[in-house]
Amino acid sequence: MRGLRLSPPIIFRLVAVGLVVLIILAASLHLRHVSHDVGVPDLGPPGSRDRLAAGLARCQALGMKADGDPACVAIWAENRKRFFAPETAR
Repeated sequence: MRGLRLSPPIIFRLVAVGLVVLIILAASLHLRHVSHDVGVPDLGPPGSRDRLAAGLARCQALGMKADGDPACVAIWAENRKRFFAPETAR
């Protein structure tokens, strides 16, 4: 029985597969040790945050009718203002 002959294309494929396996292994080891703690940003006083969340939920429940509702327009404006505020202002 003849020995296994490895031509250059086969060697190249084996090396490529080996590199892919090493990259996947390295990524999985890195992700295993990454901290998954996500801090909750401070959005202002708790009372205003609750009112904004309740208003957004009410507007979401209204659906398409919320487009003409002045209260929803004001709530969306406040939400945009908070969302796009610079980090130093928060």
